[in-house]
Amino acid sequence: MRQKVTSKEQILDAAMEIAIREGVDHVSVRKLASACGIAVGSMYNYYPDKETLIEAVAEQFWGRILSDQEKLYRRGMEFTLFLEQYYGFLYGRLSRYDKSWLAQMNGRTKKREALCLLREVLDADSRVNPAIWNMELNQDTFVDYVFVNLMALLQAGENNCRFFIFLLEHLLYDV
Repeated sequence: MRQKVTSKEQILDAAMEIAIREGVDHVSVRKLASACGIAVGSMYNYYPDKETLIEAVAEQFWGRILSDQEKLYRRGMEFTLFLEQYYGFLYGRLSRYDKSWLAQMNGRTKKREALCLLREVLDADSRVNPAIWNMELNQDTFVDYVFVNLMALLQAGENNCRFFIFLLEHLLYDV
Protein backbone atom coordinates (compact mmCIF):
# COMPACT_ATOMS: atom_id res chain seq x y z
CA MET A 1 0.00 0.00 0.00
CA ARG A 2 1.22 3.50 -0.85
CA GLN A 3 2.27 5.70 1.99
CA LYS A 4 0.25 8.88 2.25
CA VAL A 5 2.26 11.95 1.23
CA THR A 6 1.48 15.05 3.25
CA SER A 7 3.99 17.79 2.46
CA LYS A 8 4.44 20.08 -0.50
CA GLU A 9 8.04 18.91 -0.85
CA GLN A 10 7.02 15.24 -0.92
CA ILE A 11 4.39 15.99 -3.56
CA LEU A 12 6.96 17.86 -5.62
CA ASP A 13 9.37 14.92 -5.31
CA ALA A 14 6.65 12.51 -6.43
CA ALA A 15 5.78 14.77 -9.37
CA MET A 16 9.46 14.91 -10.28
CA GLU A 17 9.66 11.10 -10.26
CA ILE A 18 6.70 10.87 -12.64
CA ALA A 19 8.11 13.61 -14.88
CA ILE A 20 11.54 11.98 -15.09
CA ARG A 21 10.13 8.51 -15.64
CA GLU A 22 7.39 9.42 -18.15
CA GLY A 23 8.18 12.97 -19.29
CA VAL A 24 6.99 16.26 -17.88
CA ASP A 25 4.03 16.32 -20.27
CA HIS A 26 2.66 13.20 -18.56
CA VAL A 27 2.37 14.68 -15.08
CA SER A 28 -1.29 14.98 -14.16
CA VAL A 29 -2.95 15.94 -10.90
CA ARG A 30 -4.90 12.67 -10.90
CA LYS A 31 -1.80 10.53 -11.49
CA LEU A 32 0.14 12.45 -8.86
CA ALA A 33 -2.64 12.20 -6.28
CA SER A 34 -2.77 8.46 -6.85
CA ALA A 35 1.02 8.16 -6.47
CA CYS A 36 0.88 10.17 -3.25
CA GLY A 37 -2.08 8.30 -1.81
CA ILE A 38 -4.23 11.41 -1.40
CA ALA A 39 -7.48 12.65 -2.92
CA VAL A 40 -7.31 14.67 -6.14
CA GLY A 41 -9.01 17.58 -4.38
CA SER A 42 -6.33 17.59 -1.69
CA MET A 43 -3.67 18.28 -4.31
CA TYR A 44 -5.08 21.77 -4.73
CA ASN A 45 -4.24 22.54 -1.10
CA TYR A 46 -0.59 22.26 -2.08
CA TYR A 47 -0.62 23.54 -5.66
CA PRO A 48 -3.55 25.70 -6.81
CA ASP A 49 -3.43 24.36 -10.38
CA LYS A 50 -1.48 22.08 -12.68
CA GLU A 51 0.45 25.00 -14.17
CA THR A 52 1.85 25.97 -10.77
CA LEU A 53 2.80 22.36 -10.11
CA ILE A 54 4.57 22.01 -13.47
CA GLU A 55 6.40 25.30 -12.88
CA ALA A 56 7.70 23.95 -9.56
CA VAL A 57 8.73 20.65 -11.17
CA ALA A 58 10.48 22.44 -14.04
CA GLU A 59 12.25 24.81 -11.66
CA GLN A 60 13.57 21.87 -9.63
CA PHE A 61 14.59 19.95 -12.75
CA TRP A 62 16.42 22.88 -14.34
CA GLY A 63 18.04 23.68 -11.01
CA ARG A 64 19.57 20.22 -11.06
CA ILE A 65 20.59 20.43 -14.72
CA LEU A 66 22.15 23.89 -14.42
CA SER A 67 23.78 23.42 -11.04
CA ASP A 68 27.42 24.43 -11.25
CA GLN A 69 27.06 25.78 -14.81
CA GLU A 70 29.17 28.79 -13.84
CA LYS A 71 32.16 26.48 -13.23
CA LEU A 72 32.53 26.10 -17.00
CA TYR A 73 33.76 29.68 -17.29
CA ARG A 74 37.41 30.50 -16.83
CA ARG A 75 38.70 34.05 -16.75
CA GLY A 76 39.81 35.20 -20.20
CA MET A 77 37.78 32.53 -22.00
CA GLU A 78 36.27 33.51 -25.34
CA PHE A 79 32.49 33.54 -25.51
CA THR A 80 32.36 31.04 -28.37
CA LEU A 81 34.65 28.55 -26.60
CA PHE A 82 32.51 28.86 -23.48
CA LEU A 83 29.39 28.39 -25.58
CA GLU A 84 30.70 25.22 -27.18
CA GLN A 85 31.54 23.79 -23.75
CA TYR A 86 28.20 24.99 -22.35
CA TYR A 87 26.36 23.19 -25.14
CA GLY A 88 28.26 19.99 -24.39
CA PHE A 89 27.41 20.43 -20.72
CA LEU A 90 23.69 20.77 -21.49
CA TYR A 91 23.71 18.00 -24.08
CA GLY A 92 25.36 15.60 -21.67
CA ARG A 93 23.03 16.38 -18.80
CA LEU A 94 19.84 16.39 -20.87
CA SER A 95 20.57 13.36 -23.07
CA ARG A 96 18.94 10.88 -20.70
CA TYR A 97 15.71 12.85 -20.33
CA ASP A 98 12.63 13.32 -22.47
CA LYS A 99 12.86 16.36 -24.78
CA SER A 100 9.64 17.77 -23.31
CA TRP A 101 11.86 19.30 -20.60
CA LEU A 102 13.28 21.76 -23.12
CA ALA A 103 9.90 23.43 -23.56
CA GLN A 104 9.72 23.93 -19.81
CA MET A 105 12.71 26.29 -19.83
CA ASN A 106 10.88 29.34 -21.18
CA GLY A 107 10.28 32.19 -18.78
CA ARG A 108 11.75 30.41 -15.77
CA THR A 109 14.11 31.67 -13.10
CA LYS A 110 16.74 29.20 -14.23
CA LYS A 111 16.54 30.53 -17.78
CA ARG A 112 17.23 34.03 -16.46
CA GLU A 113 20.23 32.67 -14.56
CA ALA A 114 21.54 31.00 -17.73
CA LEU A 115 21.05 34.22 -19.73
CA CYS A 116 22.87 36.23 -17.05
CA LEU A 117 25.79 33.81 -17.19
CA LEU A 118 25.96 34.04 -20.99
CA ARG A 119 25.84 37.83 -20.79
CA GLU A 120 28.60 37.88 -18.18
CA VAL A 121 30.84 35.69 -20.34
CA LEU A 122 30.06 37.78 -23.44
CA ASP A 123 30.88 41.02 -21.62
CA ALA A 124 34.18 39.59 -20.39
CA ASP A 125 35.32 38.54 -23.88
CA SER A 126 37.81 41.20 -24.98
CA ARG A 127 37.89 39.84 -28.55
CA VAL A 128 34.28 40.82 -29.26
CA ASN A 129 34.16 43.66 -31.78
CA PRO A 130 32.18 46.42 -30.00
CA ALA A 131 31.17 47.93 -33.37
CA ILE A 132 28.63 45.13 -33.94
CA TRP A 133 26.29 46.37 -31.19
CA ASN A 134 23.53 48.80 -32.19
CA MET A 135 19.85 49.41 -31.48
CA GLU A 136 18.73 46.23 -33.26
CA LEU A 137 21.55 44.03 -32.02
CA ASN A 138 22.50 44.57 -28.41
CA GLN A 139 24.08 42.19 -25.95
CA ASP A 140 20.80 41.18 -24.29
CA THR A 141 18.98 40.38 -27.54
CA PHE A 142 22.07 38.57 -28.78
CA VAL A 143 22.34 36.39 -25.66
CA ASP A 144 18.63 35.59 -25.85
CA TYR A 145 19.00 34.64 -29.52
CA VAL A 146 21.99 32.43 -28.74
CA PHE A 147 20.12 30.68 -25.93
CA VAL A 148 17.00 30.06 -28.03
CA ASN A 149 19.16 28.55 -30.74
CA LEU A 150 21.01 26.33 -28.27
CA MET A 151 17.66 25.01 -27.07
CA ALA A 152 16.56 24.42 -30.69
CA LEU A 153 19.76 22.48 -31.40
CA LEU A 154 19.21 20.39 -28.27
CA GLN A 155 15.60 19.76 -29.30
CA ALA A 156 16.83 18.61 -32.71
CA GLY A 157 19.21 16.19 -30.99
CA GLU A 158 22.36 17.75 -32.43
CA ASN A 159 25.38 16.41 -30.56
CA ASN A 160 27.39 19.60 -31.14
CA CYS A 161 26.86 23.21 -32.10
CA ARG A 162 30.03 23.69 -34.14
CA PHE A 163 28.34 25.29 -37.18
CA PHE A 164 26.47 27.73 -34.95
CA ILE A 165 29.75 28.59 -33.22
CA PHE A 166 31.36 29.17 -36.63
CA LEU A 167 28.65 31.70 -37.50
CA LEU A 168 28.95 33.44 -34.15
CA GLU A 169 32.72 33.71 -34.46
CA HIS A 170 32.29 35.51 -37.80
CA LEU A 171 29.81 37.90 -36.24
CA LEU A 172 31.60 38.60 -32.97
CA TYR A 173 35.26 38.64 -33.91
CA ASP A 174 37.42 40.19 -36.58
CA VAL A 175 38.09 36.87 -38.29
